[in-house]
Amino acid sequence: MRRILITLILLETAVQGQSLDLAGDWRRSIDDRPDYARVEFDDRAWETVRLPWIEAPPLGVYWLRRSVELPKEIDSSQAVITLGPVAEVYEVFLNGVRIAQAGVFQERFAAQIAQSRTFAIPPAALAAGAGRLQLALRVERVFSRAFASSFGHFSGGAYVIAEAVNAPRQENELLFAQRKLFRAYNFAVGAVLLASGLLFLLLWLYQRAERQLLWLALLAASRGAFEVLAVMMFEPGQSPLWPNWPIVAHAANGAALAQLILWTIGLRSWRWSAGCSLPWTVYAAIYPFGWAGATSGYLDLLALAVLGFGWWHRTRGAAGWAEWLMVGLLALAVVAHGDATFHFWTSLRLGIANAMAILSGLMMFLTLRRLNQDRREKERLAAELEAARLVQQLFLSAPAGGSAMAAVDAIYEPAQEVGGDFHWTRGEPDGSLLVVVGDVSGKGLKAAMLVSLVVGFLRNEKSSQPAAILAALNNGLAGHTGGGFVTCCCARFDAGGRVTIANAGHPAPYADGRELEAASGLPLGIVTGVAYDESTATGRHFTFVSDGVVEAENAQRELFGFDRTRDISGKSAQEIADAAKAWGQNDDITVVTVRRNS
Repeated sequence: MRRILITLILLETAVQGQSLDLAGDWRRSIDDRPDYARVEFDDRAWETVRLPWIEAPPLGVYWLRRSVELPKEIDSSQAVITLGPVAEVYEVFLNGVRIAQAGVFQERFAAQIAQSRTFAIPPAALAAGAGRLQLALRVERVFSRAFASSFGHFSGGAYVIAEAVNAPRQENELLFAQRKLFRAYNFAVGAVLLASGLLFLLLWLYQRAERQLLWLALLAASRGAFEVLAVMMFEPGQSPLWPNWPIVAHAANGAALAQLILWTIGLRSWRWSAGCSLPWTVYAAIYPFGWAGATSGYLDLLALAVLGFGWWHRTRGAAGWAEWLMVGLLALAVVAHGDATFHFWTSLRLGIANAMAILSGLMMFLTLRRLNQDRREKERLAAELEAARLVQQLFLSAPAGGSAMAAVDAIYEPAQEVGGDFHWTRGEPDGSLLVVVGDVSGKGLKAAMLVSLVVGFLRNEKSSQPAAILAALNNGLAGHTGGGFVTCCCARFDAGGRVTIANAGHPAPYADGRELEAASGLPLGIVTGVAYDESTATGRHFTFVSDGVVEAENAQRELFGFDRTRDISGKSAQEIADAAKAWGQNDDITVVTVRRNS
């Protein structure tokens, strides 16, 4: 209804009073010669076109000619000519006299938004024809066919000769108001998409690992910018460069959509991303220089080829309906983009453009749904890891005060939520104390599960001899480590002051600030039937550490090392663990200290 009302207003106000309608048959030549402006030039061999027309002429300079009679009712001294709306640069000749020019010829960015213009007709031009008017228009077209429907090529509006008081008034204002009114919905959608793009960008800054959020931000922002710019550009007197920015936004939209499709089908390497983004980037870069008209179809085809090969490479014939839909829409878009001259392809292009917009929205929805599912899965895994951590803490019996003979202090700092270090103590009936410290190869949940197996073996072990305990652990773990191994140090503290130590590939303990020279055997779980040697030591303060202490690494790739560990071995377990963490933790850290009371 609004379109009909505005059209009626345009028709009512277009021509007032007496006028000469210039619409109808004109002669056109697509070459450029100065004598085409002469009154006596014979143009009967030229092709006939109708003004106004919708079909876009070729790029470059062409001429239009028409001969008319000036009505006697029009005062020649007050006569003006109105042409519009026209986007091209053009010159107006009347009876061989150049009477007006719009724009600058041979400038790459000379074309502007289509609008009507009114020019005064000098008496000398009218006198040269003695009542007969020979009109000639020299026109230069610099836009590609992609802008035919948006900018106009002698399409719509009034083309008349009339007296100045009867010339069409406010035609441009109504024309631009009509265009904006018809695109108000696009502006609202564009504003929402721009806001969505900003939201996705903020989410990506918060979660840098989710790269699809960045592509979503570019997809929404570029599509939103295209819609907003397509409305804002319809203003009289726009900068010549202004109409090119929607093309840049459109190219960015295509690149972002390609990235999301690549992400969806699982091709996430930088090579695939660069291969798909390059054609659209080149298209946006060359368009302002007027080269895109002949190359854009090939660039789109190249991008489609990369996407199609990537899709085939990923699915190998196992694609679902969604993959077929994406590739099919892109293929139709490229075909329709190749030639918009025929009305069929023009209609198809508009339909595909809408389909691509719907596809962009679908990709945004699917990506958001996938992100929400990933978030829920991460929350579930985090809850399970937290539960595993609590269970592991229950397995690792942190002694409270040790025994009457010695005070035991233990600190465990996993590199992740759960880890592969363990410590275990048990008081014996004869007053002695067993201390076991170990490290499972690897990190994370798999290592934590193996720790639970080790602690289970220790709790069921009846022997109190360190060598026998390690041998039993080794036989129990063999074949159950999943290709890994376990290092372990077992020490028995007797009431008389003697300490018996057996070691299975673990860092040697420290006694009163010195590293003990305890024999080290093969790590547990590799082969069965291994016998472990025992050694004895005396002292008041013993420290057991995992390799996460000595292998702590700072930003300069320097290890904490055995010497620093030895120098602080007399401190509390918490102080030693804090020193290693401050140096640079990259593995689980376990520190157990045993201090004799007498």
